[in-house]
Amino acid sequence: MPTAALSYCQIMIGRAMTGAIGLQELMEALCQEGAVPDAPGLGRRLVEEFGKHNYVPESAARVYEEALLREYRGYLEARRSGKGDRVWRDPRKELSPWYPTLFEGKCDGCGACVPVCPRQVLGWNPEKTKALVLEPYECAAGCQLCAKACTRQAIVMPPMAVLQRRVDPRPPGGFGSGCTGSCDQCAQGGET
Repeated sequence: MPTAALSYCQIMIGRAMTGAIGLQELMEALCQEGAVPDAPGLGRRLVEEFGKHNYVPESAARVYEEALLREYRGYLEARRSGKGDRVWRDPRKELSPWYPTLFEGKCDGCGACVPVCPRQVLGWNPEKTKALVLEPYECAAGCQLCAKACTRQAIVMPPMAVLQRRVDPRPPGGFGSGCTGSCDQCAQGGET
């Protein structure tokens, strides 16, 4: 399948949001064949398949493996529960840097931060010993519930001033001829 015809989303890999081409199709294929997340070698296979359409630095293969296994577990859980596909609330959210930064070295795994988040921004590492920021773009602007719940001060939010900055989704040079900037593509920074 040509890369242009594949799905696109962003997932948390390590500490960075990373673009993922074809992840939905990969998850669907694994599900159709009945792959279970704890099957031996599945993590390696996920990285290999993911790497067919995405760059995976060799030195980060283990981090990608953990992230892709986490995403596959989440995908299977969503299917079991009937939630359906993950949908971000606002596709322009990547332009607004409001999300928590979690310092793993300070996190003692108490878990006070995870249940207070109304948008499931936080989750657990595979061992459930440390909290992780899994869905940063789901964080509600101005929300600080997780940071306030963390007694170890392992979670830091951006300064409130970032919410005052204007986000202009128009591409440099303006919109194309006859375009009003109101279509979905322009709202996301492209031209029609």
